[in-house]
Amino acid sequence: MIRWGIIGAGGIAHRRAMPAMIMAENNKLQALMVRDLDRAKQLAREHGAESYYNSVESLLSDPNVDAVYIATPVYLHCKHTIQAAEMGKHVLCEKPMAINTDECRKMMDACNENGVHLGICFLLRFAPYFIKIKELVENYELGEIIQARASFLKSYNIQDGIWRRDPTRAGGGVLMDMGSHAIDLLCYILGDALRVTAFTGSQTTDWEVEDTAMVLMQMAGGAFAIVDTSFVIPYSETMLEVYGTKGTALVTGGHNWKLKLYLNNEMKEEVWTYENLYKPLLEHFSKHVDDKGDNIISGISGFKNVQIISAAYQSVTGKGAVSISKA
Repeated sequence: MIRWGIIGAGGIAHRRAMPAMIMAENNKLQALMVRDLDRAKQLAREHGAESYYNSVESLLSDPNVDAVYIATPVYLHCKHTIQAAEMGKHVLCEKPMAINTDECRKMMDACNENGVHLGICFLLRFAPYFIKIKELVENYELGEIIQARASFLKSYNIQDGIWRRDPTRAGGGVLMDMGSHAIDLLCYILGDALRVTAFTGSQTTDWEVEDTAMVLMQMAGGAFAIVDTSFVIPYSETMLEVYGTKGTALVTGGHNWKLKLYLNNEMKEEVWTYENLYKPLLEHFSKHVDDKGDNIISGISGFKNVQIISAAYQSVTGKGAVSISKA
Protein backbone atom coordinates (compact mmCIF):
# COMPACT_ATOMS: atom_id res chain seq x y z
CA MET A 1 0.00 0.00 0.00
CA ILE A 2 1.42 3.39 -1.05
CA ARG A 3 0.41 6.13 1.37
CA TRP A 4 0.30 9.44 -0.46
CA GLY A 5 0.95 12.98 0.59
CA ILE A 6 -0.22 15.81 -1.67
CA ILE A 7 1.85 18.94 -2.13
CA GLY A 8 -0.50 21.52 -3.63
CA ALA A 9 -3.91 20.00 -2.94
CA GLY A 10 -5.98 22.52 -4.89
CA GLY A 11 -6.76 22.59 -8.60
CA ILE A 12 -6.10 19.36 -10.50
CA ALA A 13 -5.22 17.46 -7.33
CA HIS A 14 -8.59 18.30 -5.80
CA ARG A 15 -10.59 17.58 -8.98
CA ARG A 16 -8.85 14.49 -10.30
CA ALA A 17 -5.83 13.08 -8.46
CA MET A 18 -7.22 12.78 -4.93
CA PRO A 19 -10.48 11.12 -6.02
CA ALA A 20 -8.38 8.69 -8.07
CA MET A 21 -6.23 7.84 -5.02
CA ILE A 22 -9.37 6.80 -3.17
CA MET A 23 -10.37 4.48 -6.05
CA ALA A 24 -6.94 3.13 -7.03
CA GLU A 25 -5.85 -0.30 -5.86
CA ASN A 26 -2.85 -0.34 -3.50
CA ASN A 27 -3.04 3.45 -3.02
CA LYS A 28 -4.19 5.53 -0.07
CA LEU A 29 -4.57 9.28 0.41
CA GLN A 30 -2.75 9.81 3.70
CA ALA A 31 -2.04 13.55 3.96
CA LEU A 32 -2.32 16.78 2.04
CA MET A 33 -0.87 20.25 2.12
CA VAL A 34 -2.06 23.70 1.05
CA ARG A 35 -0.85 27.03 2.41
CA ASP A 36 -4.23 27.88 4.00
CA LEU A 37 -4.60 25.56 7.01
CA ASP A 38 -8.39 25.94 7.16
CA ARG A 39 -8.58 25.01 3.47
CA ALA A 40 -6.28 22.04 4.13
CA LYS A 41 -8.56 20.86 6.93
CA GLN A 42 -11.62 21.20 4.68
CA LEU A 43 -9.98 19.23 1.84
CA ALA A 44 -8.80 16.52 4.23
CA ARG A 45 -12.33 16.09 5.55
CA GLU A 46 -13.77 16.04 2.02
CA HIS A 47 -11.34 13.42 0.69
CA GLY A 48 -10.74 11.37 3.81
CA ALA A 49 -7.09 12.22 4.39
CA GLU A 50 -5.86 11.44 7.90
CA SER A 51 -3.51 14.43 8.15
CA TYR A 52 -3.26 17.93 6.74
CA TYR A 53 -0.57 20.60 6.74
CA ASN A 54 0.14 24.12 5.53
CA SER A 55 3.86 23.67 4.82
CA VAL A 56 5.84 21.34 2.58
CA GLU A 57 8.32 20.61 5.35
CA SER A 58 5.58 19.45 7.74
CA LEU A 59 4.08 17.06 5.20
CA LEU A 60 7.48 15.62 4.25
CA SER A 61 8.24 15.02 7.93
CA ASP A 62 5.16 12.80 8.28
CA PRO A 63 6.48 9.22 8.79
CA ASN A 64 3.20 7.78 7.49
CA VAL A 65 3.73 9.28 4.02
CA ASP A 66 5.52 6.99 1.56
CA ALA A 67 5.24 9.07 -1.61
CA VAL A 68 4.24 12.56 -2.64
CA TYR A 69 2.23 13.83 -5.56
CA ILE A 70 3.50 17.29 -6.52
CA ALA A 71 0.84 19.54 -8.05
CA THR A 72 2.41 22.92 -7.38
CA PRO A 73 3.20 25.48 -10.12
CA VAL A 74 5.89 24.27 -12.52
CA TYR A 75 8.59 26.62 -11.19
CA LEU A 76 8.38 24.78 -7.83
CA HIS A 77 8.56 21.22 -9.20
CA CYS A 78 12.34 20.99 -8.98
CA LYS A 79 12.56 22.39 -5.46
CA HIS A 80 9.77 20.22 -4.08
CA THR A 81 11.02 17.06 -5.80
CA ILE A 82 14.50 17.49 -4.33
CA GLN A 83 13.05 18.18 -0.88
CA ALA A 84 10.89 15.06 -1.08
CA ALA A 85 13.74 12.87 -2.32
CA GLU A 86 16.01 14.02 0.48
CA MET A 87 13.30 12.98 2.95
CA GLY A 88 13.10 9.54 1.37
CA LYS A 89 9.74 10.00 -0.34
CA HIS A 90 8.92 8.65 -3.79
CA VAL A 91 7.77 11.39 -6.19
CA LEU A 92 4.99 11.64 -8.73
CA CYS A 93 5.27 15.07 -10.33
CA GLU A 94 2.76 16.90 -12.51
CA LYS A 95 3.68 17.79 -16.06
CA PRO A 96 5.60 19.57 -17.41
CA MET A 97 8.38 18.13 -15.30
CA ALA A 98 10.23 21.43 -14.80
CA ILE A 99 11.05 24.83 -16.28
CA ASN A 100 14.09 23.52 -18.19
CA THR A 101 16.23 20.43 -18.72
CA ASP A 102 18.79 21.51 -16.11
CA GLU A 103 16.09 21.33 -13.46
CA CYS A 104 14.96 17.96 -14.83
CA ARG A 105 18.46 16.57 -14.40
CA LYS A 106 18.65 17.86 -10.82
CA MET A 107 15.34 16.15 -10.04
CA MET A 108 16.47 12.82 -11.51
CA ASP A 109 19.83 13.04 -9.75
CA ALA A 110 18.20 13.76 -6.38
CA CYS A 111 15.86 10.78 -6.69
CA ASN A 112 18.64 8.46 -7.82
CA GLU A 113 20.99 9.56 -5.05
CA ASN A 114 18.33 9.03 -2.39
CA GLY A 115 17.03 5.73 -3.75
CA VAL A 116 13.47 6.87 -4.46
CA HIS A 117 11.35 6.49 -7.58
CA LEU A 118 10.30 9.38 -9.83
CA GLY A 119 7.28 9.51 -12.12
CA ILE A 120 5.73 12.23 -14.29
CA CYS A 121 1.97 12.59 -14.74
CA PHE A 122 1.64 11.70 -18.42
CA LEU A 123 -1.81 10.25 -17.84
CA LEU A 124 -2.75 10.01 -21.54
CA ARG A 125 -0.40 7.02 -21.81
CA PHE A 126 -3.03 5.09 -19.84
CA ALA A 127 -6.02 5.84 -22.08
CA PRO A 128 -7.17 2.58 -23.73
CA TYR A 129 -7.79 4.22 -27.12
CA PHE A 130 -4.27 5.66 -27.26
CA ILE A 131 -2.78 2.36 -26.06
CA LYS A 132 -4.60 0.62 -28.90
CA ILE A 133 -3.15 3.01 -31.48
CA LYS A 134 0.33 2.51 -30.05
CA GLU A 135 -0.09 -1.26 -30.45
CA LEU A 136 -1.30 -0.82 -34.05
CA VAL A 137 1.77 1.27 -34.83
CA GLU A 138 4.21 -1.10 -33.13
CA ASN A 139 2.67 -4.13 -34.89
CA TYR A 140 2.92 -2.34 -38.27
CA GLU A 141 -0.83 -2.77 -38.82
CA LEU A 142 -1.05 0.84 -40.04
CA GLY A 143 2.04 0.34 -42.18
CA GLU A 144 4.74 2.97 -42.32
CA ILE A 145 3.58 6.05 -40.42
CA ILE A 146 3.67 9.11 -42.65
CA GLN A 147 2.04 11.79 -40.52
CA ALA A 148 0.41 12.23 -37.13
CA ARG A 149 -1.34 15.12 -35.42
CA ALA A 150 -2.41 15.88 -31.86
CA SER A 151 -4.84 18.76 -31.48
CA PHE A 152 -5.49 20.03 -27.95
CA LEU A 153 -7.64 23.17 -28.08
CA LYS A 154 -9.88 24.83 -25.51
CA SER A 155 -10.95 28.18 -24.09
CA TYR A 156 -9.15 29.03 -20.86
CA ASN A 157 -8.97 32.57 -19.53
CA ILE A 158 -5.87 33.19 -17.41
CA GLN A 159 -6.38 36.23 -15.21
CA ASP A 160 -3.72 38.90 -14.81
CA GLY A 161 -1.34 38.15 -11.93
CA ILE A 162 -1.78 34.37 -12.09
CA TRP A 163 1.53 32.45 -12.20
CA ARG A 164 0.59 30.82 -15.52
CA ARG A 165 1.00 34.22 -17.21
CA ASP A 166 4.48 34.81 -15.80
CA PRO A 167 7.14 33.39 -18.16
CA THR A 168 9.66 33.06 -15.31
CA ARG A 169 7.28 30.94 -13.23
CA ALA A 170 5.35 29.09 -15.94
CA GLY A 171 8.19 28.64 -18.42
CA GLY A 172 5.78 29.51 -21.23
CA GLY A 173 2.11 29.42 -22.09
CA VAL A 174 -0.14 26.84 -23.68
CA LEU A 175 2.82 24.95 -25.16
CA MET A 176 4.21 24.25 -21.68
CA ASP A 177 0.73 23.41 -20.43
CA MET A 178 -1.48 21.38 -22.78
CA GLY A 179 1.29 21.13 -25.35
CA SER A 180 3.37 18.98 -23.02
CA HIS A 181 0.62 16.34 -23.01
CA ALA A 182 0.24 16.43 -26.81
CA ILE A 183 3.99 16.16 -27.39
CA ASP A 184 4.34 13.29 -24.94
CA LEU A 185 1.44 11.41 -26.53
CA LEU A 186 3.00 11.60 -30.00
CA CYS A 187 6.39 10.50 -28.67
CA TYR A 188 4.80 7.66 -26.70
CA ILE A 189 3.17 6.33 -29.87
CA LEU A 190 5.81 7.19 -32.50
CA GLY A 191 9.13 7.27 -30.62
CA ASP A 192 11.66 10.05 -30.10
CA ALA A 193 11.71 13.36 -31.96
CA LEU A 194 14.81 14.26 -33.99
CA ARG A 195 14.07 17.86 -35.02
CA VAL A 196 11.56 20.48 -33.95
CA THR A 197 10.26 23.75 -35.34
CA ALA A 198 7.43 25.87 -33.99
CA PHE A 199 5.26 28.97 -34.10
CA THR A 200 3.83 30.56 -30.95
CA GLY A 201 1.96 33.75 -30.23
CA SER A 202 -0.76 35.54 -28.32
CA GLN A 203 -3.31 35.78 -31.08
CA THR A 204 -6.29 37.25 -29.23
CA THR A 205 -4.93 38.13 -25.78
CA ASP A 206 -2.40 40.48 -24.23
CA TRP A 207 -0.84 37.74 -22.14
CA GLU A 208 2.87 37.66 -21.38
CA VAL A 209 2.95 34.03 -22.59
CA GLU A 210 1.59 32.47 -25.78
CA ASP A 211 -2.08 31.56 -26.01
CA THR A 212 -1.60 29.47 -29.17
CA ALA A 213 1.19 27.25 -30.48
CA MET A 214 1.91 24.90 -33.36
CA VAL A 215 4.86 22.50 -33.36
CA LEU A 216 6.22 20.32 -36.17
CA MET A 217 8.41 17.37 -35.22
CA GLN A 218 10.42 14.98 -37.36
CA MET A 219 10.28 11.63 -35.59
CA ALA A 220 13.03 9.04 -35.43
CA GLY A 221 10.93 6.59 -37.46
CA GLY A 222 10.58 9.09 -40.30
CA ALA A 223 7.07 10.39 -39.66
CA PHE A 224 6.19 14.07 -39.44
CA ALA A 225 4.11 14.96 -36.37
CA ILE A 226 2.14 18.11 -35.65
CA VAL A 227 0.99 19.53 -32.34
CA ASP A 228 -1.52 22.34 -32.37
CA THR A 229 -2.75 23.73 -29.09
CA SER A 230 -4.55 26.86 -27.92
CA PHE A 231 -6.25 28.45 -24.93
CA VAL A 232 -8.52 30.71 -27.05
CA ILE A 233 -10.63 28.26 -29.08
CA PRO A 234 -14.01 27.59 -27.43
CA TYR A 235 -15.41 24.90 -29.73
CA SER A 236 -13.24 21.87 -30.39
CA GLU A 237 -12.65 18.27 -29.41
CA THR A 238 -9.33 16.76 -28.47
CA MET A 239 -8.06 14.86 -31.50
CA LEU A 240 -5.31 12.41 -32.39
CA GLU A 241 -4.74 11.43 -36.02
CA VAL A 242 -2.24 8.81 -37.20
CA TYR A 243 -1.84 8.19 -40.95
CA GLY A 244 0.04 5.17 -42.27
CA THR A 245 0.55 3.49 -45.62
CA LYS A 246 -1.85 0.67 -44.66
CA GLY A 247 -4.37 2.40 -42.47
CA THR A 248 -5.52 5.41 -40.49
CA ALA A 249 -6.51 5.80 -36.84
CA LEU A 250 -8.52 8.80 -35.64
CA VAL A 251 -9.49 9.54 -32.03
CA THR A 252 -11.82 12.34 -31.00
CA GLY A 253 -13.09 13.01 -27.56
CA GLY A 254 -14.21 15.09 -24.68
CA HIS A 255 -16.50 13.36 -22.21
CA ASN A 256 -16.71 10.28 -24.41
CA TRP A 257 -13.98 9.07 -26.77
CA LYS A 258 -14.39 7.59 -30.24
CA LEU A 259 -11.78 5.68 -32.25
CA LYS A 260 -12.25 5.33 -36.00
CA LEU A 261 -9.97 2.78 -37.59
CA TYR A 262 -9.60 2.53 -41.37
CA LEU A 263 -8.03 -0.77 -42.48
CA ASN A 264 -8.49 -3.04 -45.52
CA ASN A 265 -11.11 -0.75 -47.07
CA GLU A 266 -13.23 -0.96 -43.94
CA MET A 267 -13.98 1.47 -41.12
CA LYS A 268 -14.53 0.28 -37.57
CA GLU A 269 -15.57 2.37 -34.58
CA GLU A 270 -15.08 1.93 -30.85
CA VAL A 271 -16.41 4.20 -28.12
CA TRP A 272 -15.20 4.65 -24.53
CA THR A 273 -16.92 6.58 -21.76
CA TYR A 274 -15.05 8.97 -19.50
CA GLU A 275 -12.46 7.47 -17.13
CA ASN A 276 -10.32 9.27 -14.57
CA LEU A 277 -6.90 8.35 -16.00
CA TYR A 278 -5.14 9.22 -12.76
CA LYS A 279 -6.43 5.89 -11.40
CA PRO A 280 -4.48 3.62 -13.81
CA LEU A 281 -1.51 6.02 -13.63
CA LEU A 282 -1.38 5.72 -9.83
CA GLU A 283 -1.77 1.95 -9.96
CA HIS A 284 1.06 1.72 -12.48
CA PHE A 285 3.39 3.89 -10.39
CA SER A 286 2.61 2.07 -7.14
CA LYS A 287 3.39 -1.30 -8.78
CA HIS A 288 6.68 0.13 -10.00
CA VAL A 289 7.51 1.36 -6.49
CA ASP A 290 6.81 -2.17 -5.24
CA ASP A 291 9.30 -3.53 -7.83
CA LYS A 292 6.54 -5.18 -9.82
CA GLY A 293 6.99 -3.54 -13.19
CA ASP A 294 8.69 -0.99 -15.42
CA ASN A 295 8.05 2.72 -15.10
CA ILE A 296 6.70 4.11 -18.39
CA ILE A 297 6.38 7.60 -16.88
CA SER A 298 9.96 7.90 -15.64
CA GLY A 299 11.94 11.06 -15.16
CA ILE A 300 13.68 10.52 -18.51
CA SER A 301 10.31 10.78 -20.27
CA GLY A 302 9.75 14.10 -18.52
CA PHE A 303 13.26 15.25 -19.45
CA LYS A 304 12.71 14.44 -23.14
CA ASN A 305 9.38 16.25 -23.06
CA VAL A 306 10.92 19.45 -21.66
CA GLN A 307 13.80 19.08 -24.11
CA ILE A 308 11.36 19.17 -27.06
CA ILE A 309 9.41 22.09 -25.60
CA SER A 310 12.65 24.03 -25.07
CA ALA A 311 13.71 23.29 -28.65
CA ALA A 312 10.34 24.55 -29.89
CA TYR A 313 10.81 27.84 -28.04
CA GLN A 314 14.34 28.12 -29.47
CA SER A 315 12.90 27.66 -32.94
CA VAL A 316 10.47 30.51 -32.38
CA THR A 317 13.34 32.90 -31.69
CA GLY A 318 14.57 32.45 -35.26
CA LYS A 319 16.78 29.38 -35.02
CA GLY A 320 14.73 27.38 -37.53
CA ALA A 321 14.55 23.63 -37.04
CA VAL A 322 16.31 22.64 -33.81
CA SER A 323 17.88 19.20 -33.46
CA ILE A 324 17.19 17.14 -30.34
CA SER A 325 20.27 15.61 -28.72
CA LYS A 326 20.13 12.20 -27.06
CA ALA A 327 19.18 12.34 -23.39
